[in-house]
Amino acid sequence: MRITFVALIPDAGHVIPLLRIASTLRSKNIECRFILPEEGKSLLATHGFEYELLPPVLPANADSLLNKISPTSPLYRKLYFSRYFESHYFQPIQYKGLSALPLVKDIIQQRKPDLIITDEHLLGAAVHDLGVQSGIPVLMHRAAGSNQQCQNPQPYADQPSLLSSKIIPVLAKIIGKLSDVVQSKLNHKLYRSIKEMKIEVNRNWGEIIERSKQSGKPKQIFTTGMATTERRHLSSRIKICGDAQAFGPLPPLVAGEVATEDRAWLEIQPDKPVILVSLGSMVTITNKLSHCLIHGAKENHCRILWVSRTDPVPADFKDDPDIRWISWGPQPTLLADPCIRGFVSHAGSGAVQEAFWFAKPMLCIPQIWDQPYNAWVVESLGAGKVINKNRFTGEQVSRYLGDILNDNSIKQAMDRHSREVRELDSARQVAEYILAATPAYNRE
Repeated sequence: MRITFVALIPDAGHVIPLLRIASTLRSKNIECRFILPEEGKSLLATHGFEYELLPPVLPANADSLLNKISPTSPLYRKLYFSRYFESHYFQPIQYKGLSALPLVKDIIQQRKPDLIITDEHLLGAAVHDLGVQSGIPVLMHRAAGSNQQCQNPQPYADQPSLLSSKIIPVLAKIIGKLSDVVQSKLNHKLYRSIKEMKIEVNRNWGEIIERSKQSGKPKQIFTTGMATTERRHLSSRIKICGDAQAFGPLPPLVAGEVATEDRAWLEIQPDKPVILVSLGSMVTITNKLSHCLIHGAKENHCRILWVSRTDPVPADFKDDPDIRWISWGPQPTLLADPCIRGFVSHAGSGAVQEAFWFAKPMLCIPQIWDQPYNAWVVESLGAGKVINKNRFTGEQVSRYLGDILNDNSIKQAMDRHSREVRELDSARQVAEYILAATPAYNRE
């Protein structure tokens, strides 16, 4: 039996959940192959799956755009940046992803898989349409793994003021139109290219939506993550997403061993617990945050292992033996290590699932998208604390670090939830769900 995984968004947050799913199927003697853009190649290389590569889809300045998100103020984002980001990031990805669909279709027709599993986000409906055209069933996986997208307003949000609910949307439209005029004058060629791209994307989506209406084939969506835990413990405080079959977290992917020198550092002072700090690739680390975390660690007599693509350690702590920066580390392996006693994270979906799997209390510093909701879930379950990235003090950081290290109620809550997510046996349930959707398996 053959299953093809299609991921047209090549970042880790969307590819790794599909890799986890594929890993659960290995023991079932199922052939799993991937189709994804060139940028996602490195994510597959370490896990041994065969794949077909599509042309790149990310815009040339993708890293720059993503790095601008976390320090952008909420007001500026609402008034201007969201529209700019949409047209310069998501729109090019959709354009290139939709342009790659004929190649995806050719690969599918050559491979003739029994089932397609795709990431639901952004381009999932296009892959579903492709499956309908090819006569192959499609399962769509919701990478976030939570009930976040069904909340309106979000449970952590303050009651919106008249300014934010009425005036800001109007101002955003006015500023957007003024921006269009300015950009059309300053760089008419780029402005025209963006407009033409938008027209083509809208045309493609119009055709896909129309075919979907005519086919009448419903989308089959499932998710793996914290949604089941949220439903069990927070159902009175959230709206449950009813459009997706929810399963608990899958076992994290093993992504290599801890380097020898990092292992030696972890074990050199067993009397000093270690806090793992990993805030994701899109977070801009401010000097204030770096200093607050380090001073907080000092006050709580612990050490910091900081994983970040760029060095976040201030100059006055470069030679501190209790502070170690590495550009990459196998996060699941590190979280499984008993030397690591707490986890400072941006509260991305994958990070939260791994923290709960390995029972590591969290200090969440959420940035964008589903991260504030995920952080709220962690705190609401009693498994950690949350800091507002725009409003925090050194005293607060120190106190919260002390809480995730020493507060027995937090540790006990995280231990309890960790046992619960492991006992769900989600790997077996997901495999059974997928096999039930595969015609070839049901004919055997």
